[in-house]
Amino acid sequence: MMPRTEVSASSGSIAVSGGVWPLTGRAEELALIADATADSNSGAGVVIAGAAGVGKTRLAREALDATRRRGRSGRWFVATNSARTVPLGVFAETVDSFGPDRLRRVQEVIDAVTRTDSPARVVIGIDDAHLLDEQSALVVHQLVQRRLATVVATVRTGEPVRDAVTALWKDELLPRLDLQPLSARETAALLECVLGGQVDSASADRVWHYTRGNALFLRQLLSDNLAAGWIIQRSGVWVWHCGPEISPTLTELVDSTIGRQSTAVTRVLDVLAVADQLESVVLADIAGPDAVDAAEVAGLITIDTDAGTQIARLAHPLFGEIRRARAGTMRLRHLRGRVAAALAIRDTEPDLIQTVRRAVLVLDSDVPPDPGLLMDASVAALKLMDPVVAERLAARAVQTGGGPAAQLIHVSALVNCDRLGDALDLNAELIRAASSDHDRVLRTIARAGILVRIGAADDAERLLDTIRDMVGACGLRRPFESVCAVLHAMRGRPQAAIDAATSALNNLGWLDDSSELLAVFGLVSGLGDLGRLDVLSSPAQHGYELARASLDAPMLRFFLGLHHLDALHLGGLISEANELAARLAQEPMDLPLARSVKALACGITAAAQGDFASARRWFREAMATGADLETPWLSGMAQVWLATAIAKTGDHQGAAIVLADQNRDFCPRLFSPQTALARAWVCAAGGVMSEAIVLVRAAAERAHDNGQAAVEVLCLQTAAQFGDLTVGARLTELAAIVQGPRVVAAAAHAVALRDRDGEGLLAASQSYVAFGDRVAAADAAAQAAVALRDIGRRGAAMTATAVARRLAAETGAETPALRVNAAPIPLTRRQREIIALAAAGLSNREIAERLVMSIRTVEGHLFRASQNTGASGRAALVTLLHGAPTKHERNRGTLVPADRPSQV
Repeated sequence: MMPRTEVSASSGSIAVSGGVWPLTGRAEELALIADATADSNSGAGVVIAGAAGVGKTRLAREALDATRRRGRSGRWFVATNSARTVPLGVFAETVDSFGPDRLRRVQEVIDAVTRTDSPARVVIGIDDAHLLDEQSALVVHQLVQRRLATVVATVRTGEPVRDAVTALWKDELLPRLDLQPLSARETAALLECVLGGQVDSASADRVWHYTRGNALFLRQLLSDNLAAGWIIQRSGVWVWHCGPEISPTLTELVDSTIGRQSTAVTRVLDVLAVADQLESVVLADIAGPDAVDAAEVAGLITIDTDAGTQIARLAHPLFGEIRRARAGTMRLRHLRGRVAAALAIRDTEPDLIQTVRRAVLVLDSDVPPDPGLLMDASVAALKLMDPVVAERLAARAVQTGGGPAAQLIHVSALVNCDRLGDALDLNAELIRAASSDHDRVLRTIARAGILVRIGAADDAERLLDTIRDMVGACGLRRPFESVCAVLHAMRGRPQAAIDAATSALNNLGWLDDSSELLAVFGLVSGLGDLGRLDVLSSPAQHGYELARASLDAPMLRFFLGLHHLDALHLGGLISEANELAARLAQEPMDLPLARSVKALACGITAAAQGDFASARRWFREAMATGADLETPWLSGMAQVWLATAIAKTGDHQGAAIVLADQNRDFCPRLFSPQTALARAWVCAAGGVMSEAIVLVRAAAERAHDNGQAAVEVLCLQTAAQFGDLTVGARLTELAAIVQGPRVVAAAAHAVALRDRDGEGLLAASQSYVAFGDRVAAADAAAQAAVALRDIGRRGAAMTATAVARRLAAETGAETPALRVNAAPIPLTRRQREIIALAAAGLSNREIAERLVMSIRTVEGHLFRASQNTGASGRAALVTLLHGAPTKHERNRGTLVPADRPSQV
């Protein structure tokens, strides 16, 4: 029976309940066991060994059930600690009484357990065979050695086992299968199966981190955190946003693996529970070398020597959670102080990691905090891309007398934690407390940068205007121009962004790393909009290098990467965009904002090459992780990209529903053009091609007015994919000023479409394939097939159709061009559009109002379409073009208007 998710009416929490979980990631092991238990002379059985909770019992039961399904008799026995004290206790149920002769008793048990009506040997399952008493172990040994039964036994690794059981694999009577925990990928698959939906990749990684693939721990941890409300569903994606919640049940499970340990060993565990990891010599100084050795022998800690220095860690992350929960607060504070003092003695020249470790330990210890150490550690944590720790350290530094210097660090940490409202509040305090015009202007510039990040571009621009005349006298012209560059970039003014960035980077005067990075950000964004790919790489690389030194590195690195990625996508450098997205995904930062950017970047690159299955997962993940961010446009962008990806697969209704919830417009540079394209693709998926073309043309005109030549190229390419015959001349002009393979392919596509040149369209399709845009390639090939068919070249048309179908199958695309080629019905584009609106449930009057024509004109189009196709009326036309509508489709109502995407 599959598990189910239930919602408690009292708490609103969701809990997994039900029977046996699905068996995941064990196909290879099941195949090996099937061979070992086959009904033949060699199928004597198998011994399954593994740690507690790894899934030995489940696998053995599955193997036993499989043999029963093949018609063999099976018996299942479970050894226990209590039965271990009774001779043959595990087999007590098989016979009524035992005689006085031990050997006879053994034989009686053997006879009883092997009795079967089937000609095949009986299959005996022995769970926890390491707990068998001596005589029971002898029974099992005899069953195997004499080939009287097929035996499937489980044993726990690290536990003492009777000689008779050990001999099963040592004497090669049975193969031994050492069962490993589930991998991270297998754990994620199991989570999605149990929860019945997509799981955020970071959340899946976190679950695996805490459970290490132990199925027993996994089940209890999942149940606990669902019940606590820490694992929730957002945008159709399960996200673990808090916790972990460690219940008494899970504590007992983990404690059973730790076992009873001496006070000295427990002290070792407690030290590592507060320190996470520690040089073994430091651990020995604090807890004693004998205790460290005993903990390692017991398998409770590991000693890593790969880095040259011996590093001690807990063998399982849950050990630390349990020990911290069990130990008293004062004891933990004292231990942290001891470890911090030991590190201070040994680390005379600490690096960034050591500085942060010592400061974090001091923070929650009984040692008085040093504001200087806390500030140094906060800066180090920002450089290590851990702004959450940086914020804690900076806040404490402010509390303990760090003054304005600590407050400035605290603002940077808050910004990088996406706590932008708190950062603005603290920034306002700093502006009010400024003792000079220089400090006041500098902090006002920083405030404008935060406002741009929030999406309050108008407020940021007004604020910058108030200090524009003061920046020169204060020597702050360069940082001022840096923020202006970002503002222009985010408002879709590429040339202004480049000019401001160039001024900031090339003039004389003071410029810190953070401001220089902002200027680079504006420069990369502006160059990408203009399609200046030849000079894009150098400043982008310089920006990534700056990010390693800047206090704003954690998030500016991701935003720079996102704009760089968009520039590559616009230019058609899709393979380079894939590499950049992969690098961003490997960045260690694990905050929701970073995860949202990573997912968005991966989704954009997947969608760009037509991998819509992956793209939809990534965009939903970006929406789920970015739902509560104070940088609101990230989840909005993901939503728009998701709607576009869904529309390109032909799912008009699904795309319209996603787009209907989108009402954000905070980031025109990356947001508005893609919003227009999404609306156009939704219209196209519904067959309303005239509105789709109007939308992309309008977006192209806005891009032209803003000087966003590369954005204009993408809009006009989309128009060509929709069948617009008028964009060839403009794309040819753009090919002379925009760089990259996209504009070349799009210009060739549009010109060949205008000229109805089938061979030219096929060549354009190949150009799209060459740089990775397989959806555009499929559209061009489908249009080539139509053009070739129209001039009677049926063989060439079939070749083009084959290309289009192959690309459509690879991507899952179902675009208007592909639909027209798939159903070569003699209808004009306007007739197809009217029939599409009719299929959506609109009356003739509503269609006329929608397309701004008379009702008689609509009726005329429908009449001529019926004559050309032989269809008997409106309903038959709908069925001919779209298939028989479902009841839901008949009652659906309207399509999404171009100006009001919320109406579905």
